Amino acid sequence: MKILFRNRTFVLLTIGIIFLLSATSCSNITSTKSLFSAIEKRFECNWFNNIRYMISVIRFDDDNTEKRSTCSAEYVRPSQHILKTDMINDDGYIYINDTIYAFAGGEMVSSRPDINDLVLVVMDLYGMPAKDAINRINDSGIANTSEFCSYTDTTNHKYYIVGIDNYNDNTMNMNQIWFDSKTLLPKMVQRTKNDGHIYAITFDNFIQVGGTGWIPQKITYSKDGKVKIVERIYDAVIPIYEKKKLSVDNFCSNETLNEIQLDPNSNFSLNFMVEP
Repeated sequence: MKILFRNRTFVLLTIGIIFLLSATSCSNITSTKSLFSAIEKRFECNWFNNIRYMISVIRFDDDNTEKRSTCSAEYVRPSQHILKTDMINDDGYIYINDTIYAFAGGEMVSSRPDINDLVLVVMDLYGMPAKDAINRINDSGIANTSEFCSYTDTTNHKYYIVGIDNYNDNTMNMNQIWFDSKTLLPKMVQRTKNDGHIYAITFDNFIQVGGTGWIPQKITYSKDGKVKIVERIYDAVIPIYEKKKLSVDNFCSNETLNEIQLDPNSNFSLNFMVEP
């Protein structure tokens, strides 16, 4: 009986210590620096460098008319993303180093500075050391990393917010990035752009990709609180050959640049979602 009692005591103490450490870890996140240090420690920068996937898109016009389409996408670390909106006519976009290049009929028709919030927050930041991630946010102007607070909603779900220092203040027009306190994955990016409108992108239903990074299965874009676009990601694949660079000269081609072969076992398809 004494041995049994001691075993139970040991188990209870162990559980208590684990709970205490967990609570202490959460309570230690009180700044952007400590948040990204916790992210770096949890994920160890073990994030995919190259991923391809399909996107089902629903656009809502001002009269609530729905327009549905499908496109393909590919991400290449760092800060490179290609989106083909029409694979037959070779229409789409390439994001490279915070510049977007638009293509129609396979020809580049325009380019302008632009930050892809999905690429930066979901993909780039999680493959970086904490210091580099903070510098990347500061350089992009996407949020003020010196401002930080936490917020618990009505369902008792807690978030860490980079860009504001008090959720209860009038912060609706301030740039901010929300992170889930449990998973440390991003929840939302909200920015007021030069046109004065408030744009938000929300990430939901994250799924792990082949033991490395995580991607959201649902992405919602809104303008001034009104949903404008809903995207659903499916058929994500990490290729055997990892692409190191995208080029505006190869938008129409499947040719890859500076490829390196990965472990054959790394090739997989999630197939976690069928196209709606």
